[in-house]
Amino acid sequence: MFTPPPSPPLSKSSELLKPEMTNDTPTHANPSAFPTHSYPSKQKYTLTLRWTIILVPITLIAIGLSTRFFIHPTAFDAFSPNSVYGWKSWTKSLTDWSLHEKHKPNANLLRLAVVSDTSALPFIKRTTPSATPAPSVPINPILPTPFPQPYDTTLSSNFSTTSCYNFFLNMTQTDALRSCRPFSLLLTHSQAFIQAQDDINATNTDIWGTCNTAPSSNQCDLNMAWFASSLRSSCATDLSNQNLLAVSALIGLQAFDLMRQAACSVDPVANAYCYVEAVASSDPSSYYFYQLPLGQTVPQITSGACNSCTKSLMSMYWAALSSANATSLTGLQATYGDAATKLNNVCGSPYAQSTTVASSSALPSVELISVGGAWAVSLVVGILSNSMS
Repeated sequence: MFTPPPSPPLSKSSELLKPEMTNDTPTHANPSAFPTHSYPSKQKYTLTLRWTIILVPITLIAIGLSTRFFIHPTAFDAFSPNSVYGWKSWTKSLTDWSLHEKHKPNANLLRLAVVSDTSALPFIKRTTPSATPAPSVPINPILPTPFPQPYDTTLSSNFSTTSCYNFFLNMTQTDALRSCRPFSLLLTHSQAFIQAQDDINATNTDIWGTCNTAPSSNQCDLNMAWFASSLRSSCATDLSNQNLLAVSALIGLQAFDLMRQAACSVDPVANAYCYVEAVASSDPSSYYFYQLPLGQTVPQITSGACNSCTKSLMSMYWAALSSANATSLTGLQATYGDAATKLNNVCGSPYAQSTTVASSSALPSVELISVGGAWAVSLVVGILSNSMS
């Protein structure tokens, strides 16, 4: 019978590698309990460090060069529609760091405020030829039927867009406008209202009607604000083209609340509407001040404007220009300063508060950033993020 040879004895190295089994030794070892070192991880870390060393100096150089380039006057000219520099002349002009001549303002780039020539706006007619005693404020008078409405004549078709024409048709026929009887539009765009000035009593009744409407003053404010917003969108092209009807309508809608207060102001001594007194006077000097919110300048005036009503009216205007709604009073912003100067020259400095009103036609400020620098930073951040992930 064959007998197999005995197994060879274990070497010392094998004994050292064999783990000693005890009661505390788990059957399955946990690999995560032992530290591991991955060669790919070291290589990825080295690559990230190398990219950082290379790209950080490049980024700083790119930011410096792009900032220097984008603050150069020629670079600003490239984005201007009136640029005097062509692309081919950049190489020569970029080496010139002398003071840059300021561009003359372009009216087409300015936001709409009032038309450049205010004399082109509809002039407020005053038909009373001689002095007439102003009647006192009436009490529940019988209003004319129909009550004078703005745009009561045939509406002109001289519009640049159909949308603007349709807007005016719809606005003039809606009760939201008609029931508020806006003095700011009646004064320039209502033939019936203007003709009523031949009869001071009829004018007195009309003013009472504009001050006492079925909708509240707050509701009418909301209505006019809605119409103004709709006009901006429906008549954007006409406003850009300085269409007089669209421009004057927007100015009147924005000045609705202020002009309602002006029309309803009462002379406490005579208990008469100040506006009615201005209409009844043989001197039109006081009358002219009611047209300021509509963008109409005051012509030469006399001492006939030196009265408590005019002084109170100018105080009302100054307060409006100091309020949060001043930016919408574009017509008054363009005319108040000159009117205050003329009034103070004739009546004395206490009559009107002189103020410097920032024109709403100024270009909005735009903060410029370095496009090249921002691009370089974004590139580096993106690369480093991908490398670390």
